[in-house]
Amino acid sequence: MEIIAIGVLDHGSKVQERLLAKIQTLGEKGIHVDITERSGGPLTFLCLSIPEPGQGIPQGQRDILRYHVASALADSIVFDIEAELIEKTLRSRYSYFDDEEREKIAEYVLDALNRRSQGDDQGQVQAITRRRNDILFALLDYLDTSDCLILDGFMRFRLKRYMEQLETAADSAVDDFMLEKEYNEFIRLLKYFVDVQEPKIEEIHVIARPNGHFRLLDQNGKAVDSDYLEGAPVEPGQSDVDHEDLLISALITVSPKRIILHGFQGKNANETITRVFDNRVSSCPGCQICEKYLTRLHAPTGGHSDDLT
Repeated sequence: MEIIAIGVLDHGSKVQERLLAKIQTLGEKGIHVDITERSGGPLTFLCLSIPEPGQGIPQGQRDILRYHVASALADSIVFDIEAELIEKTLRSRYSYFDDEEREKIAEYVLDALNRRSQGDDQGQVQAITRRRNDILFALLDYLDTSDCLILDGFMRFRLKRYMEQLETAADSAVDDFMLEKEYNEFIRLLKYFVDVQEPKIEEIHVIARPNGHFRLLDQNGKAVDSDYLEGAPVEPGQSDVDHEDLLISALITVSPKRIILHGFQGKNANETITRVFDNRVSSCPGCQICEKYLTRLHAPTGGHSDDLT
């Protein structure tokens, strides 16, 4: 006796593989399920039944089978089909990107959906689990009143909120991708400025102050002559300046042969300086300069005349 029929268009083998795994689990629990295929136009129907002697199949076994079918389909949507849905969404909404760009953007979409950018493994698991459970409950609700499910139609009409979630993540991913593209172009331009000018100083120490300001010292521990900073876009001491932007501009103006960073852990400027100046940059693990400027408890919090900002 057929209990549930699942119609699939493009994902038959993946869905069947997950259904077979669930059927095996049910068999280990003493519930034997048969699965057969039949064609229906462009669809392949995966038909599941419990070969039970007698007049009928116990309701409990029906409910258990429905749950396992819903669980298999939810897994298949999230872990097998979702990447294809994202790809189709990007092709439809952002056809002007080439294949390589869309592939990169798809990674951003998954990062947004799974919160990967936070580096939080638990948050990622929770995001995936929440998405899967929403789909699972929708499947259970549908299978409670119907024994035939067309998977593509179900996703299109019964998972509208999920599909909108993918579209929103795609839009956000495109914004992030464009920002990164602009940032990379900005880095390329800065590297060009560095490469075409002669270094004006042998070595410079950059101290990231706790108050967000920076101090520049030469190899002798003296404050860098402010004449080197004339190319900076704003004057030192302005309160409405982006300190990190001013620092990058000053370093390009000075163009030192070597840059030693002190106290830069976790700062955005660290990555930018490293990418622009490449092998000229090193990070100090701790030295007398760090002791003097970063660890003294009585160090003032305000700016100094020889601070960059």
